[in-house]
Amino acid sequence: MSREKFALCTETEVAGWYQPPMDTIALAHRERYLAKCQALRSVCLGEVNLTTAARESKLCRKQLRSMVDRASKLALDGRPFGFRVCVPWGSYSRDDAANDGAMPTKPCPHAMATMLAAQPQIKEWVHGFSTPLPTGQIPRKFLELHKKIVKELTRKDLQDFYPLNRPDKGKRALLRYIRSRRIETAPMPDLFPGESPQISRLAEIFHGDIFDRAELDGHRIDIKAELQVPGPNGGTVTRPVTALWWIPEVETESRAILSWVLRVGRNYNNQDVTQTMANSLQKWTQRDLITPELRYAPGAGMPSALPDPLGFSRPLLVALDNHKGHHSQKVEDAFCRAHDGILTFGRPHQPRTRPIVEQLNSRMEKGAFRMLPGGFEPATKLGEDKVRISDFSPKDHPIQLHLLEEFIDVAVANYNATPHPALGDISPLQFLQQRAIREVCLYQPSDASQCAADMNSVIVALKVVGNKKTGTLPHVNYAYVRYRGPDLEGRWELVGKTLVARVNRNDLRTLVLYRTASQPIGVLRASSPWDQTRHDETTRMLIHQWSKQEGGFSLKGVECAVTAYVNFLRANARTSQQAADQLAYIQHQHPTSPSPSSRLSLMSSPMRAPTRGWISMDDMRDS
Repeated sequence: MSREKFALCTETEVAGWYQPPMDTIALAHRERYLAKCQALRSVCLGEVNLTTAARESKLCRKQLRSMVDRASKLALDGRPFGFRVCVPWGSYSRDDAANDGAMPTKPCPHAMATMLAAQPQIKEWVHGFSTPLPTGQIPRKFLELHKKIVKELTRKDLQDFYPLNRPDKGKRALLRYIRSRRIETAPMPDLFPGESPQISRLAEIFHGDIFDRAELDGHRIDIKAELQVPGPNGGTVTRPVTALWWIPEVETESRAILSWVLRVGRNYNNQDVTQTMANSLQKWTQRDLITPELRYAPGAGMPSALPDPLGFSRPLLVALDNHKGHHSQKVEDAFCRAHDGILTFGRPHQPRTRPIVEQLNSRMEKGAFRMLPGGFEPATKLGEDKVRISDFSPKDHPIQLHLLEEFIDVAVANYNATPHPALGDISPLQFLQQRAIREVCLYQPSDASQCAADMNSVIVALKVVGNKKTGTLPHVNYAYVRYRGPDLEGRWELVGKTLVARVNRNDLRTLVLYRTASQPIGVLRASSPWDQTRHDETTRMLIHQWSKQEGGFSLKGVECAVTAYVNFLRANARTSQQAADQLAYIQHQHPTSPSPSSRLSLMSSPMRAPTRGWISMDDMRDS
C-alpha cells in the first residue's frame, strides 16, 4: 500500500527553526547540506513521503527518518534542533564566542563550563589550579578553591544560579570538571614520523642491519648413529652413539650460517660454544674432499671467506637460550675478551625468541641430516613412534665423524649459496654483499686475526709451588697436571706468589705464564704423560674421571695419557655406552684417516710464546 502524504509540522514552526549559516559549513559538504535541508523541509511539511524524499535527495531512508524525528525535539539551549540535524558530522561547530555570558540556572551538561565562561576570573582560578587530585579524600587545597569560588559568586548575588542553587554548591561538579580537563589537556607523545620513538626493548636497538644480531643454539640431530669398535677375535662390532649435536651460529638478517660445530655425546659444553664463536672469527677455505661425488656448489662458502669489510665482521649481539653451557663464566670471559658485543639469554624451548636459528635447524634436518643412515622424524604426540626417513641402515653404514663433518661443511657452504625465499630468492651470501655496499657500520677490530685463538683460551690465576730445601722445583698446577719450564727454573722468589696464565683450551700441553698482564715469564710444558699428544680440556677431564673410578685405568708407567685412554675405551666400548660415546669423541679429535684440509685449525696451530721482558702496547687493539 502506498504511503499518503502527511504534515508533521506547520510552516510557521519550520520557519522558526534555527538553520546554521552557509559560511559555517565546510565547502566540500555544502551541497550535501542543502540536499538534506530540502528533504527535511519536504517531509515535515507533508509535500512528499519519506521514501520519495530519500530517493530524490540520495539519502539513506533510515538516516532521513532519524533526522525528521530529532528535528522537532528540544536541544540543550531550549530550542528545537531544526536544521542543525542536517549538518554533516565534523563540518560545523558552534563558536564559543557566541556565548552571551549568561549564567546557567539548573544543572545540565556543560553547565560548569558555561558558568566558567560567564565568570572569567573564576575560570582563571580553576584553570590555574595544579594540586594533584587523587581518588579518596579530597585535598585541602581544593576545598579552599571551592570556598573561594562560592564566596565570589555570593558577592555577585548569584544565589539563584548554578552552582549556588545546588546543595553541595557545585563541589562534585567542579572536582569532576578539573579531572576531566586534565585528562583532555594531558600532553601526548609526539607521533610525527620525523621523531625517533623511545626504545623499550634490547631487540629494537640491534635490528635492521647486517651483523646486528646473531643466534646460536645447540640442536640434537635426528639420527640413530652406529660406531665401529674393536670386537672379540680381532674383529669389529657396532655400538650405538647416544646423540650427535650440531651447534650453529646464524646471522639473522641474511640467514647466513657464520659457523658451526659437530659434537658427540649426551650433551655439549661451554667449550663447544666458544669453539663455534671462534670458527666465525677465522677465514674459511674449501676442504680437499675425499668423499666421492661430494662437491661444493658454485659460489658456495662462508661469510668469513668474503672480501673486506665482510670477511672479519662479527655480530654486535649474540642471542642464546638458558643452556648450562651458555651460562658458563668461561664463555662470558672469552666473549668479552675476544669477541666483544652483547650476550642475551632467552628461554629454552621457546622458538619465538630465536626464530631464525630454530627455522635453520628444521631446514637442515629435512634437507640433509635425516637423509643420512639412521635418520628419522621424531614423534609429535605422546605414545607415537618415530618415523624412519633414511633407507640406509646405521649398522650397515657405521658413522665416521670426520667424514660426517666434511659432509656438513659442504651442506652448510652450499646452503649459504642457495636462494632463500625469505630474501627475495637471493642467497644469504649475495644478500650480505648487496647490503655491504650501503653505508653500514660493521664492527672490525684491528687484531681480528688473533681473536679466534684468544676465543679458545682461558686466563686463570695459578700459584707457584716449590721448595728449595727439599729440591722441589718451582712449578704450577692446572687441571690435575704439573707444569714446568726452563723459564721458571731457579725462580725461587716466585714461590708462593699467584701469577696469571693463559691456557689454550684445545691444547693443554703448554701454557703461558705472566708476572703481570704485560710481562710474560715464559712457556711451561705439562709433565709426563700429558706432554705427548695434543688434547683439549674436555678430554683431560674425562681421563681424570675414568682414572678415579673403580675398574678404571691407571696412568702409572704410561708414556702417553691420550694413547692409554684410547686403548682403554676400545677395550670397554662393547660393554659401556659411555665408553663408546667418548671413543667417538676422541676419534673425532684424532681421526685415524684424517682428511687433509687447507683451513687453519686452532687445535693444530702452534702455541705463540711471547718474548721475555716488557712488551710495547703501541699495537693494542682499538675496538
